[in-house]
Amino acid sequence: MKFDVVSIGSATKDIFLFTKDSNLKRGIDRHFLEVPLDQKIEIEKRLEFSGGSATNSAASFAKFGKNAAVIAKIGNDYNGGFILDDLSKRGISTEYVIRGSGETPFTNVLVSTNRHMIILTYRGMESSLKAEEIRLDFESKWLFVGPLPGNAYKILPVMIDYCKLNDIKIALNPGSTELGLKLKRMAKILKDVNVISMNDDEAGIFVGYGNDVKNLVKLAKTVKDTAIITKGDKGSLVADSGNIYRASAYPSKQINFIGAGDAYFAGFMNGLIDSKDIEESISLGSYNASSVTMHYGAKDGIVSGYPVQELKIRRQVYEKKRS
Repeated sequence: MKFDVVSIGSATKDIFLFTKDSNLKRGIDRHFLEVPLDQKIEIEKRLEFSGGSATNSAASFAKFGKNAAVIAKIGNDYNGGFILDDLSKRGISTEYVIRGSGETPFTNVLVSTNRHMIILTYRGMESSLKAEEIRLDFESKWLFVGPLPGNAYKILPVMIDYCKLNDIKIALNPGSTELGLKLKRMAKILKDVNVISMNDDEAGIFVGYGNDVKNLVKLAKTVKDTAIITKGDKGSLVADSGNIYRASAYPSKQINFIGAGDAYFAGFMNGLIDSKDIEESISLGSYNASSVTMHYGAKDGIVSGYPVQELKIRRQVYEKKRS
């Protein structure tokens, strides 16, 4: 089968645990969730979902009728089976998922009565993914690359070489390891990336400016086509071959932020694959992300159509020359 998008990255089991035995505590520069020590904490409700950048993005693509597949590493355990079952139900190909003898990654999310969260993540075997374990025989229009944990980022040059040989475009959402390498060290790889996306904090770390627009323009001049910086409920910034777009966000009654970044980027990419213009793609990305934040889990809020309400987007021209 020829795919529209193949997503590579993480695949996790996400478990949301709801409790009344925790309180929000104010700190000097941030808030903390205060949990009683040395006593049992009653769990009122438990919700289970598949998660991770690869499965979240693939779910958005499949919801829009795309032929989607996932490349990720999971274990031969119950959580691994749970993820595969969920992907199959969504019509997502699992033929490129690698299964091993270790534990499937999982995340436990402790949710307080006021909806604040503590997120506990176990990476399991996902960071042990190696290039030689990946079947490089797929045909696809796009490769969607989510954060690659640990040493798995070393796979990126291999995947890019395969894409160049097989006329596959690349969308990249770099993870903490790639971000830590900074733009200068990643520039050689990024010149073959078509679209890159990250949030404003990540852009500050990766590019190094204290100004979002400067970071955006630098990214856009480094990749082939388009750079995106998301800013949560403050909207997003997007730059293509010669324009900067400043977009607001769709309003939402947010109860969850897990998967919102994946939803925005995958929504945006759905627009590009559908041959929509940049503004329509931005609107779909924002619409998808806002809907996901109104549901627990990273997939229950995924949309299947374009928004009716117009998003406020301002455009300005800039001169794009390769860095």
